[in-house]
Amino acid sequence: MRIAAKTIRLTKPDLPPGRTRIILSSLGFSALFLLFMSVCANAEQKPSEDVSFGLAWRVIGSWHVAGHNTIVAAGDAIWPEALLQPMTGGKEHSITVLLPDGQRIFYECFTPHDCERGFRVPPLYTKPTPLAIDLVSRVNLESMRGRRLEPEGKQGSPGASQDEAVAELGSDNSIKVAGLAAKLSDGTYYYEARSLASGTSVRKSFEKHGGFVNLDLPSEGLFTVLIYDHLNTPRIDLLVAALRPPRLAKISGAFENVVDLLKEWNEDYQGWPVHDLRRFYLRSQMTGGTLPAKAGSPSLQAKKASTADVTCEPQFSPTPGVFKSDTEVTLLCGTPGAVIRYTVDGSQPLDGASVYQSPVIVKGTALTIKAFASAKGKKDSPVVTGIFRIGE
Repeated sequence: MRIAAKTIRLTKPDLPPGRTRIILSSLGFSALFLLFMSVCANAEQKPSEDVSFGLAWRVIGSWHVAGHNTIVAAGDAIWPEALLQPMTGGKEHSITVLLPDGQRIFYECFTPHDCERGFRVPPLYTKPTPLAIDLVSRVNLESMRGRRLEPEGKQGSPGASQDEAVAELGSDNSIKVAGLAAKLSDGTYYYEARSLASGTSVRKSFEKHGGFVNLDLPSEGLFTVLIYDHLNTPRIDLLVAALRPPRLAKISGAFENVVDLLKEWNEDYQGWPVHDLRRFYLRSQMTGGTLPAKAGSPSLQAKKASTADVTCEPQFSPTPGVFKSDTEVTLLCGTPGAVIRYTVDGSQPLDGASVYQSPVIVKGTALTIKAFASAKGKKDSPVVTGIFRIGE
């Protein structure tokens, strides 16, 4: 029986950004014996009742969850540990999965052979906060409603920078907006404000002086505001909730918390669609509605079936997550004679990827390991993902 294993050590970075040091070392017999005792990752496993779901995002091509024929669309609920499989047809398949512990995972494949493996969504490495669960649930709810950010389906103006805000509507129906608008050079600008409730719009000019801008709105509500310069070039695409007390305090506080949460996630796992999620969340807060208790599509829950003709999935030990000090990570496949191929840069492992056959020590910043296993006479395992970070 051939066992392929590696040890990966993560430490606080002492190298320039983008640099990784790899050093080979040996693996003790006792550790190797423990690896032999691992079970195949294909064993049946049902999600626990309190597991929170994530979201599918930016879906290209047709995808489904193993065991179900439902086509996955952007905003659909995706359970941790679900097996995502591209459907036949088409040359390009890609999907981003957003999890409520901050993980952002990107999968893609271009050939039928690579797509056939499928991609296992990683488990959550920490219990999501109530705010994170609320955010994901609201975005999922807006997706199920089929709503867009504007009545005609437009998603802003090309070339304009996006921003979102909650502002107090004064007795004169004006609001003060800071954020990106405050960074505009002093001068004359124009804006078009459109109500998402009625679709009515107004177009006015304003003078920008100082650390904020004053905008006149027809009423309380949620508005898209496009700000143009004197050359009629779109500069800022703003979604703003104009509110009066006491509703202002409740929605403003919740929105500020979401802004901080998404900023934190994007620092830890870069590439989060921050503005998209802020807009969906603000839209949900303004329109209300009953949030789903679990997932919007229960059929998309994780499902692992024991399959004799498929190679066991590689396993990570310890479980991926955040570590405060040096951490050794091992990989093992429980199928006799299996070969593990892997990448450490976040890219998808293909047939030509490095073979996993000796211990490795890695010193650097955050590391994403993606791997699959293959064995003679069996189908390749799905691609598994482990994200390891050093931090608080």
